[in-house]
Amino acid sequence: MTRSRRTLYRRTGAGMLRAAVNLSAPALPQWPGPNAPTKQWRSWLDPIWTDDTFRRTVSNASPDLARQVEAVLDGRSTNARRARRAALALARYAIRYEHRSTPFGLFAGVCLVDFGETSAVLVREEHEVITRADPRALDKVISAREADGALMADVEVCVNNLAHVRGGRVFIPSEGSSEFSLALTPALALVLHTAKSPIRHAALVAKLAAEFPEVEERRQTAFLSELLRLRLLRSALRAAATIVDPADALPAGTLGARERAASVDVRLDAEVCLPNAVAVEMETAATVLARLATSPAGTGAWRRYVEQFAARWGEGAEVGLEQLVDPDNGLGLPDGFGSVSEPPRPMSRRDRLLLELAGNAATEGRRTAVLSETLIEELEAAAGEPPTVLAPHFEVCAQVQARSLPALDQGDFRVRVHTVSRAAGTMTGRFLHLLPQTASGHATLPTVDPVAALAQLSFHPSRIEADLLTRTPQVLPRLVSVGEFRGGDNTVLFPSDLVVGLRGSHLYLAVAATGERLELLTTTAINFVWNNFTPPLVRFLAEISRAATPQVTWFDWGAAWTLPFTPALHYRRSILLATRWQLRARTLPGRTASLDEWAMRLHAWRDRAGVPDRVLLAMDDQHLLLDLTQNMDMDLLRTRLGSSPVAVLYDAPPPDADGWIGGRAHSIVVAVRASR
Repeated sequence: MTRSRRTLYRRTGAGMLRAAVNLSAPALPQWPGPNAPTKQWRSWLDPIWTDDTFRRTVSNASPDLARQVEAVLDGRSTNARRARRAALALARYAIRYEHRSTPFGLFAGVCLVDFGETSAVLVREEHEVITRADPRALDKVISAREADGALMADVEVCVNNLAHVRGGRVFIPSEGSSEFSLALTPALALVLHTAKSPIRHAALVAKLAAEFPEVEERRQTAFLSELLRLRLLRSALRAAATIVDPADALPAGTLGARERAASVDVRLDAEVCLPNAVAVEMETAATVLARLATSPAGTGAWRRYVEQFAARWGEGAEVGLEQLVDPDNGLGLPDGFGSVSEPPRPMSRRDRLLLELAGNAATEGRRTAVLSETLIEELEAAAGEPPTVLAPHFEVCAQVQARSLPALDQGDFRVRVHTVSRAAGTMTGRFLHLLPQTASGHATLPTVDPVAALAQLSFHPSRIEADLLTRTPQVLPRLVSVGEFRGGDNTVLFPSDLVVGLRGSHLYLAVAATGERLELLTTTAINFVWNNFTPPLVRFLAEISRAATPQVTWFDWGAAWTLPFTPALHYRRSILLATRWQLRARTLPGRTASLDEWAMRLHAWRDRAGVPDRVLLAMDDQHLLLDLTQNMDMDLLRTRLGSSPVAVLYDAPPPDADGWIGGRAHSIVVAVRASR
């Protein structure tokens, strides 16, 4: 007799396979000691660098590292410390080359994955490499052109719609919550009025010259160049985010071949079909993670914001978006927007339940805790009132662990959840130009408000290096454009076209002119909370429609995150979170200790804590597979602890976990939609 399976979410569309291009890294020589001379580091680097495929892959990802390695090998760099740093960096890349599936340059790529009655895998070697211009190189070229009035004469420019006037100054977002500001002079006021819609650069110079004839044209041009540099003006040279390759907006011949081909993505030459049971298990994982959300009715910041809106304007009122987010005339943004971290949460009943769960596992020597239905219901109740509306859709990214295809077909597998995205398209959106056949599915995604229409949010990130992460082709008929240059397209909406209203406990977006309600799809994996790559208004627009729904993420241990150990959490065949240890630098000897002494203390800690040989070292959002019996891997861990007070280690998957796909490191991304 099988247990009943509660399902709140169902798979929608095909999945996406993310997989390493190569099955194995070059053979790594014996690791030199930390104090080895340059000659030994050169001997370690040389045989690895002779592997043409590996060298090309690393050189594409990090040209600076390639130059450092070659300087060591040809004798131009003789400093042993620099040689060691180059070797450590190359060692990390060698591990990533074989063991990480996150798409990055030539290391890993993507393809579609289907589901059916039985499994099938065919991976060929004719992978397709798609090149795009490097964002930093492109920015350098565009900035140089924007500083040249003669080259800009026929280029259209317009005011950045993120700029706002307050207290006699004009503010332009920079990174996170930081801003540039300029005094609102008569000349600047003229630019703000005249360039509200696109205008030729030469025509704008002529307007300034007519209004201020006493000012030399050279100074007028320099003034506009400065406004372009500060991003108060946007030029047509900076392609909107729905243009997949930003170089397409530049005149022919502007970029050299090397600049055009600096950034690459890989479409895997593979056909993969997984049994339907895997999709069902991912739906089950999505369901239980939604039930265990820490904020079933939205975050505290958004709940307070809704209360403030209701107190000031009441239900049924609609307020212009720009007025609402103005801190002087409206409410500003919710608490914490623009910050690089969230404020600490007070201890809750949910925290106490999880601390008890982790504590019991530690005292009983168990590395795994199995979630029962009773405990799930307790955690649901502890998180607050059940949601009135589910999050309409999101993505689950997971490793499918099975030793072989027959084992997979027989149901002998596990799904190890890596992460959960905020919405469908978050993790897969930036690859839509590689998998265009998936684009049509976005139009049928459900919305929180049944009468709302979906529109696509298009914007530039706050940092140039993240530009390609926000680029995705247009997949919906309506666009909301923030901070971009847009020509005369009547289907594109801007912040000034939108209003915000309140119905029940939900805020909604609507088009001021028509009253049509919108919910925005944001097809980028940029983290709104933990980095400052996104203008705060973009985060506001991306979150507002779903602000009162459960905030589904990977499993959150709450206060138990501070513990030195938390067990793996299993539910049915899903590993919701792996076993985790925190190793503090102060636990081990300092810099002056020998590697032997350091290793002895490390292994003593491992014995006490029950840490296995193979672990994943968490570095930001990346995981590095380490074998703590090997000197190189221990040196990598020691280097990490030299720059960080704590190292977070997760239990590594079994060595045969990728057996069903020939040992290739992989993960599967599946979009799910609410089933009710």
